Amino acid sequence: MSSAQAEFDALARSLGAIGDPAIRVAYVRHALRNCPPERAADLFTVAMASAEGRRSAHVELLQALSLAFADDACDGVREAVRAVLEARQQLSLARALTRVVLMEDAETQRIPDFGMGRTVSLGERKSLARSHDRELIARCLRDPHPHVVRILLGNPIVTETDVVRMCARRPASTEVLREVFRSPRWIVRYPVKVALALNPYTPVDVGLQLAPLLQAQDLRRLSVANDVSEELREACHRIATGSTDSTVLH
Repeated sequence: MSSAQAEFDALARSLGAIGDPAIRVAYVRHALRNCPPERAADLFTVAMASAEGRRSAHVELLQALSLAFADDACDGVREAVRAVLEARQQLSLARALTRVVLMEDAETQRIPDFGMGRTVSLGERKSLARSHDRELIARCLRDPHPHVVRILLGNPIVTETDVVRMCARRPASTEVLREVFRSPRWIVRYPVKVALALNPYTPVDVGLQLAPLLQAQDLRRLSVANDVSEELREACHRIATGSTDSTVLH
């Protein structure tokens, strides 16, 4: 794994010179799409191990890798890397890249009342998500559609408090929570990471990728949280205690 470590270190240094989170993700996405799945799997393995080892210089690269894998343009790359990790029996890492589409219940799909006396169409809700009216924004924050949320997350008047509140809501649409995870603007904010990790409606793969980015006190909190998945609890316990998992490091 020494060559992968050297490549990882070089990529981390390159990213260090890029200040814009979105450009960092684009840079890593380009790198992933232009290397063999085996090499991308090596990079992801080293990234997770480095972040779990609390190497702060590498945490941002893991975050950029996670965001790149979450991009629709990297669906094929992510699936190929997941298959490589499974073949290597690196099951914890493979699980962190396994996107499971869950059935949403009626409560998480409830469209907010926009005070119009009727159900507001998806197109109208997308338009409202661009509004600078704080009352409308507060209603859009409860919208269950990821396309509305994607627009909302780019709205300049949306605050960190708004996004944390969205991530903390229960029940919540898993696809809405995934959309927050995919946002370079917001996932770099530590309170957003914590709110996502703590929400039992957050997809397991997202939680597993967030775990190495969390601070010790939040890892301990999640390791005993009964409402999150057993996989996430175990991952947080392993990272918090510095345990070695043979399915993570090959």
